[in-house]
Amino acid sequence: MSSKPTIGFIGLGIMGMAMAKNTQAKGYPVLVTNRSEGRRKEAKSEGLSVLSTPKEIADQSDAIVIMVTDSSGVQDVLKGPGGILQGEVRNKTVIQMSTIDEPSTLKFSIQAEEAGLYFLDCPVAGSKKQVEAGQLVILAGGDPEILEKWNGPLMAMGKAIVHAGGIGKGTALKLCMNLIVSQMTTALCESVALAKVQKISPEAIFDVIRESPAINCGYFQIKEKPILEDNFKPAFSLENMLKDVRFMDEAAKHHRLALPVTQAVRFLMEAARTEGFGKEDLISIKKVLTPKISQN
Repeated sequence: MSSKPTIGFIGLGIMGMAMAKNTQAKGYPVLVTNRSEGRRKEAKSEGLSVLSTPKEIADQSDAIVIMVTDSSGVQDVLKGPGGILQGEVRNKTVIQMSTIDEPSTLKFSIQAEEAGLYFLDCPVAGSKKQVEAGQLVILAGGDPEILEKWNGPLMAMGKAIVHAGGIGKGTALKLCMNLIVSQMTTALCESVALAKVQKISPEAIFDVIRESPAINCGYFQIKEKPILEDNFKPAFSLENMLKDVRFMDEAAKHHRLALPVTQAVRFLMEAARTEGFGKEDLISIKKVLTPKISQN
């Protein structure tokens, strides 16, 4: 019988499934569930122990990881039918790892703490390739002592933990980081579109990037092949990034901060989503860029 604490995972998308598998591979007992039966069946086929509801996960786990798409999903996991807060939860810990907004994070932490739970705010930096390799960066908000208690399971999923401050600050930092990613993606797609209409091979863009230390980076390397091959299979979907960009915009307005480039990126992403590209990878913004430039 393992002496390590049992870690429950709620949410088995691209990220949650790999995080659960990596945690189990590091010797932690893992229990999982997901809203859809298909993902639960897949998890069982991957050798994970599957339960039916978040309540069951809470009853049988020491820490409960939430990794769902949005704040309404987190609310449902906590307080919906069969939710975590209906379980035996006192003195256990919720580790909220979904990318949501700071006000919702603070609300959920209050709900958890009123039920006797500890709460950590731990979204992650990285997408499909990084999560599968256990190379995520954990962006943490919460009590340092509680964070230290769960350092082991968190490091089973990632390579580093950055403590940003109190509850909510992990989420706030995640949005700051996704602001950079959204603009890097947009800049790359615009650069390729501009090259194409000027009869320059898109491959030349990446040739120059590779030879330029100031701009050569892992993210551009990851996106090179999908962009050149028009492969829009999602590593990080456009609709999920658009959700985050909206949160950035709201946070900036709350603090009376102007983010004009972020607003322009949001406009472009809204257009791509309207065209039906929301489920595709973020690079699908190139589909709405090229015809607009070509018509000029």
